[in-house]
Amino acid sequence: MSAEYSSLTSSELHRRTYKYDLWRGFFEGVLSSGIQTFALFIAIRYYNAGEGLKSLIAAAPFIGMVLSLPLVHYTAGKRLKKSWCSAVPSVLASVCLITAAWVPSLKFYALMITISYVCRSAAIPYLTSIYNDNYPHHRRASSFSKPLLLTVAISSIFGLVGSLLLEINISYFSWVFTVVGICALGKAWAIGSMPSQMIEKSSHKHPFGNFKYTIKDREFGYVLLTWFIMGFANLWVLPLRVDYVASSTYGIEASPVIVALIITIIPETIRFLFIPFWARLFDRMNFIVLRMILNVLFGVGIALFFISKNLLVIGTGSALIGLAFAGGSIAWALWVTKYAPPGKVSAYMSVHVCLTGIRGTIGPIMGYWTAAQVGASMTGWVSCGLMILATVMLIPEIKHGRNKMVVTS
Repeated sequence: MSAEYSSLTSSELHRRTYKYDLWRGFFEGVLSSGIQTFALFIAIRYYNAGEGLKSLIAAAPFIGMVLSLPLVHYTAGKRLKKSWCSAVPSVLASVCLITAAWVPSLKFYALMITISYVCRSAAIPYLTSIYNDNYPHHRRASSFSKPLLLTVAISSIFGLVGSLLLEINISYFSWVFTVVGICALGKAWAIGSMPSQMIEKSSHKHPFGNFKYTIKDREFGYVLLTWFIMGFANLWVLPLRVDYVASSTYGIEASPVIVALIITIIPETIRFLFIPFWARLFDRMNFIVLRMILNVLFGVGIALFFISKNLLVIGTGSALIGLAFAGGSIAWALWVTKYAPPGKVSAYMSVHVCLTGIRGTIGPIMGYWTAAQVGASMTGWVSCGLMILATVMLIPEIKHGRNKMVVTS
């Protein structure tokens, strides 16, 4: 522990972390909009990318998540601060995003976008560990939720402004991604300014050794299994949503503004409104029951999204997905703090993030392939069915979820 960190009181740690996390939330909103809406949209509409490159771009954030496991392992015990290990990849992402904006080549665009979003995701375990160290247990979700609200609000605003620019002239995407790149640099500054401890030493010799906790901690491992099923069902249709409303393949071929409205603005607005509600539940409710409710909301939303070509029905599905993501964002980022023993949050989170990366990497590829074979609607129904399966599997865990609740006065 550094002398600077140890000199701060718990209230000072909370205050300073929260201050810079608000800035991070602002910059993350622009980055989030860039990956959710514009990265794939430009590949489809401007470059007319094939299935392979679209799948690569869609999988990029999740490739970074897979790499987070060896990254945490090889930085452990090197006397490196968690904040800087989380900030440096964001600097590299900034360079790649700005480069992608101005080099007129599909392959180079795909490469730069992929590297940038790999970097954005690879450092997630460090940030979660900072939250665990600096935020009190009973206020962790509420403290995390305020910057998340800012992220969602900025994502919606930037999604609207960016789509209006692309409506005027799609070649303006160069300026859109320049702004996204600058915000990645701002995010690096914000995270680097957070007080943080050194990364804990690793207790094993190979980079995937943290997977031992899925066996040693039975409850953790079983919840991860159900999460993998649910997460795969979600992530294999996530990029397909953009294709479904933007591509001529499915007969909708919506304008940039309609695409942004359905993919970003509607779900992010709903997400913004309900994040405080889910944050309160996360701090007080049986986590397993919370996860089951979110699974059902995701399943119904995805089924509605792909069941019709009617934009009203699709928009309703998108709203339900946004409602689920409001709680899912908090649950995904913080749930391991309910299971990990002291000093093991980074290790537990690296396993969770890595598994998210695995399903997110193979998911888009399988999703595009499945949609080509059986259609987008059937792909959506299969996704819904898998989510219901994951929900049923969690029923025996409800009794264990009660033990993870925090009692507050």
